[in-house]
Amino acid sequence: MLSFRDVRRRPVRNALTAAGIAIGVSALVLLGALAEKLQHLVEGGRNFAAGQITVSGAGTGAVSGMMRGGLLSREQLAAIGMVPGAAVVAPVVMFPVSDAPAALPFTLAPLVFGVDLEALKQNRRSPPPSVRSGKLVPDPASNEVVVGTQVARRFGVDTGGTLEIRGKSFRVAGVLEPTLSGPDSFVFMPFTTAQSLLVESEPLLRRLVMVPGSDLLPIATAAVVFWAEGDDPEVVAERIRARVEHVSVVSPGDASRQLDRALVVLTSLMVGSGVVALVVASLAVANTMFTAVIERRREIGLWRVVGATRRQVVVRLVAEAAYLGLAGSVLGLLGGVAATAALNAVADRLGAPIFLVTGRLVAVASVLPGSLAAAAGLWPAWRAARLPPTEAIRYA
Repeated sequence: MLSFRDVRRRPVRNALTAAGIAIGVSALVLLGALAEKLQHLVEGGRNFAAGQITVSGAGTGAVSGMMRGGLLSREQLAAIGMVPGAAVVAPVVMFPVSDAPAALPFTLAPLVFGVDLEALKQNRRSPPPSVRSGKLVPDPASNEVVVGTQVARRFGVDTGGTLEIRGKSFRVAGVLEPTLSGPDSFVFMPFTTAQSLLVESEPLLRRLVMVPGSDLLPIATAAVVFWAEGDDPEVVAERIRARVEHVSVVSPGDASRQLDRALVVLTSLMVGSGVVALVVASLAVANTMFTAVIERRREIGLWRVVGATRRQVVVRLVAEAAYLGLAGSVLGLLGGVAATAALNAVADRLGAPIFLVTGRLVAVASVLPGSLAAAAGLWPAWRAARLPPTEAIRYA
């Protein structure tokens, strides 16, 4: 209580110090919330990719290979199915709903995902998403689609509604539960439906398919391969590389390493920037405490004269610094959460929320500033405690 009273004795200076900490905490919350959202997005993709072998056209990678570009031919798809250990080969057609880029950074533009959803149940790491309403698997013989929550919100559709994609109308048969990852931005449809839509929207493919006697179909932007029980997926992936020409093969281990490296770099940059802002704010605490110690040397000497030990002096001054950190933490946390909510409200209308405030982030933003502030006040407190009482009393 004495430390709390000491804080209130210098309201302007301490308020400015707490405000500096609050700004650092707000920066930490904003950048940390962005990192949390990215982590959920990447973890969802990693779990999906780590439960399968992804094969795409030569020169493409784990993510880009599933987009429009690296097409797999009918012969390549057949050759993949002949590889020992490849129990299920599910061709995939994946391309943007429209040619417009994502409205916001760190979000996915809506994507058509044409695949046999029943085949995806073979994934050993990522179970199929659940539906909020309607059904999960669209009827292959109809124009049905199942959409993610962000697609439903962006286009204002729900189960039973109509969604237009590249000039064609589709009936929404189901809306998925939010996953905070890729499926939120997907439009799931049967493979053959997506293949037809891709061919019709690509002039070159349409001309090739219309050539008399053409046996181009089926084609895919990628193939998802599930290995037989007891087989090593890394070995099966190596067999595909050796037996099928002109393909890029990403094994579960490859996908995890690629995505983990990208996540570490992005998270380190964002959270590191927030921590730097917080450390700079903590230096303001140290400066405030040094100033307070110089101004209060006589008072501190009197504490010692009346019997206060060095430990009690240190504890009292460090507690004062911790109170400043706690006040800044509360203000910064409230401001950061309010800012993320406001920005998410805007981002949600443009495509998808880009911030995610988690319990882990709140705990860090609550504990770290007070700890740093206490640590910043430790050195001036220790210096004050070492000052001989007789010398300190001389300062009037």
